[in-house]
Amino acid sequence: MHSIGKLLVATLMMTAVTQAVSAPVVQQVSGTLNHGGTIVISGSAFGTKATAAPLVWDDATSDNISEKWDGTWPSTIPPYNTDYHSPMRDIDLPHNHDIRYIAGDHYAPNLATAVPGGATGGGNVVVFKNIDLPQPFNIYASWYQRLDNAWTFGTDNNIKTFAYSVCCSPYQLPDDWYTGYGPPHPTSSSDRGSQWGINDDGKSLMRPDVNGHNFWWGSAVNPTAGKWSKVEVAVKVTEQNDGYIQVHENGKLVVNYAGPTDKYPGTARTIGIGGWSLIKAPNNWRYFADIYLDTSLSRVVLANNPVLSEATIIENQIPSSWSATVITATVNLGQFQAGQTAYLFVVDSTGTPSASGLPVSVGNDTADAPIPNPPSGVTVR
Repeated sequence: MHSIGKLLVATLMMTAVTQAVSAPVVQQVSGTLNHGGTIVISGSAFGTKATAAPLVWDDATSDNISEKWDGTWPSTIPPYNTDYHSPMRDIDLPHNHDIRYIAGDHYAPNLATAVPGGATGGGNVVVFKNIDLPQPFNIYASWYQRLDNAWTFGTDNNIKTFAYSVCCSPYQLPDDWYTGYGPPHPTSSSDRGSQWGINDDGKSLMRPDVNGHNFWWGSAVNPTAGKWSKVEVAVKVTEQNDGYIQVHENGKLVVNYAGPTDKYPGTARTIGIGGWSLIKAPNNWRYFADIYLDTSLSRVVLANNPVLSEATIIENQIPSSWSATVITATVNLGQFQAGQTAYLFVVDSTGTPSASGLPVSVGNDTADAPIPNPPSGVTVR
């Protein structure tokens, strides 16, 4: 082999070894994996996380939704305002570990206190948080979502799901972008042809992106089809071309934009879960549960597959302390039930997860959980 070829092979091998060494390794989990319990995760290469807890964890157990969020829309049309609700309108919870969800209605009644169709008066169903950070930084968000069984459709069924904007509201036109459905949009509860998209009211996002991809992406779970879906959004916020927006739905990658994500003035920003819809009717309730929002990719998750990129159920755990070798977290079982086997992963600040999840038995003492050998040919998320 020529010396250049040998050097290339050696470089690739060293790169592979470095990546393998730098990925988080979970060696042991102590504690009992009950919902709301505390576990201690031991291992290596967890990295640092300045604030262990996420920016927001909202499982609808707080006394007041304003304790968690800087704003909620609608906010001027009671009883349709976005708030915590016990199960209503024949909409069950996404799993039996929740007792309430977040819900609001796209309705614009003719009330003196409402601007019909306006941001606070039915045009949007959204919760949002204001931040102030210099670039570059990351955003990670996940939540369950669905729409009402009796959703009213119309001529334009545009529905937005996640908003990023100059502070201090989710849509500070033209300095904002968002994810949503379509086109094509869902046109009925039985429609299986809708897809995910991203759009920009200004000039921050490239169209097409660095990889030549336009703004319409993968197929979407119809949010009006009577089932909850789990959405995850990961963003690198930067004006440079190495930024990205990635959306997973039920573990499947549905948006993979590469390019700049923020060319807006200043550093104050707003992140919104939910968003705008054109059709405003009393049946157009929107529902969210288990919203996890952070300005770090570092996180702990339980999944239903030993390879995270192949999992279809992913539940965020709620860390309270974080070091390179030990993490303490509150257990969030989500869809997992006692007696099931789940796989615990640590994801570091670059978004790199453990190569293989540590198997744990839900509802049982995890102190003696075995250390798995990473499967060959593993691809990580």
